[in-house]
Amino acid sequence: MGQSVVVENRPGATGQIGSQSVARAPADGYTLLLMSATVHTVSPNLQKSMPFDPIDDFTPISQVVSFPYVMVVSAASPYKSVADLVAAARREPGKISYASFGIGSAPYLISEYFAMSTGIKLLHVPYKGAAPAITDVLGGQVTFFIDSLPSPLAQIRGERLRALSVTTPQRSPTLPDVPPLSETIPGFEAIAWLGIAAPPHTPAEIVDKLNQAIKEMSQEPEYDAKLRAAGLVPVFSQSPAQFRAWLVAQKQYWGDFVRKARIPLAD
Repeated sequence: MGQSVVVENRPGATGQIGSQSVARAPADGYTLLLMSATVHTVSPNLQKSMPFDPIDDFTPISQVVSFPYVMVVSAASPYKSVADLVAAARREPGKISYASFGIGSAPYLISEYFAMSTGIKLLHVPYKGAAPAITDVLGGQVTFFIDSLPSPLAQIRGERLRALSVTTPQRSPTLPDVPPLSETIPGFEAIAWLGIAAPPHTPAEIVDKLNQAIKEMSQEPEYDAKLRAAGLVPVFSQSPAQFRAWLVAQKQYWGDFVRKARIPLAD
């Protein structure tokens, strides 16, 4: 678009601080949000309240990538499959531990749903980020971690982590030898994604222009190859309205997920 782009990381509260800053930004098309599944469709179903409406306080523009979550253990772990992990947890309830980013995060929700669906009891160990969680999985302090694929991918490729399953219904083209978790939990599906949104009340002509730019970008071979090398699948929404409808449906999907897992709401 002939513009310089400045990436401003706003960590904290599983991503809510960054989203909140965009919700309050000028609606001029120059401040955009790389929105995540966790903040805008998962966490709203796990918290009694949020500092913003995850959909209505933003102007959705387009989805940009999708990717699975992946369950990993240390390469030195005795567990070679999900079945091994489940069997060990049944032998010693509460001894098998998992890492997450805390209650309200997708790794927490998926792990708890996994436990409920297989009838096992797990020990939850929250972390402030992926790096310390992966470090402790590598060191054997925590048994397993379910995170979005790009996060542990380098350690998987370096054979320091062992991938046991992915959360998409089909195998990931990035990890074709890793079975989906749906082979253990029929019908299971959890897809991670990132999208672009603007502050509320951004003019339609700006939103449409940005949506078109994302479409064009998604069809560039170099862009496609770079994302796929990182375990991401480039996608785009045909229109801002389509992306908004998809967000509403995803939020409902995760709400059903939470109710099935019987996870209590956090304050």
